Amino acid sequence: MELIQCSDFMKPKIEIFILVFIMLLGLFFSSYRVVREKALVIRDVEQNTQKVIPVPERKFVLSFIHSVQKTPVYEIFYIEDNNKLTLRETKYYSLGVGLPFNEVNSKFSNDEGEFDLKFTRDFDSIPIRVSPIPKHEINIGGKVYPLTVFVKPEDLMIISATDRWSIKNLWRKEQKDGRKLSESRG
Repeated sequence: MELIQCSDFMKPKIEIFILVFIMLLGLFFSSYRVVREKALVIRDVEQNTQKVIPVPERKFVLSFIHSVQKTPVYEIFYIEDNNKLTLRETKYYSLGVGLPFNEVNSKFSNDEGEFDLKFTRDFDSIPIRVSPIPKHEINIGGKVYPLTVFVKPEDLMIISATDRWSIKNLWRKEQKDGRKLSESRG
């Protein structure tokens, strides 16, 4: 009589487990991708904390109310491959002290009171003393963050860029792209 060993029962279960694991792994990687994306690092200097926010399109807008003119100013930045922050455009609605109008190597336009200055200025980081005045914000892909969410008014924050690894759902992107396509046809 042959003795039955415990390993005789375990072998088929391990093979099934490995097969199921490989199938689940395949399903996961057919729906998700690990990608490297650009992100902003917003550091609160006084509290020594930081928040990382993805910037999938590499574009963000800093906005504030000008302290003298009391009108909104929008500064449009892009994150470069080397993680430099490039200020490419400033939009504002009044001319006066502290507002640019004639930069070297720039293009200035006035469209019925909307002033637009296009140029290129690179920064490694952007230090900001956060104003308690409303509308001191950062806009990333249509999502608006008041700067007072990150630091207290009058505190110093430093904005820089980094690369970040994340997992993206491919089905969700296809659904969004499909919605955009149907909206543009409608």
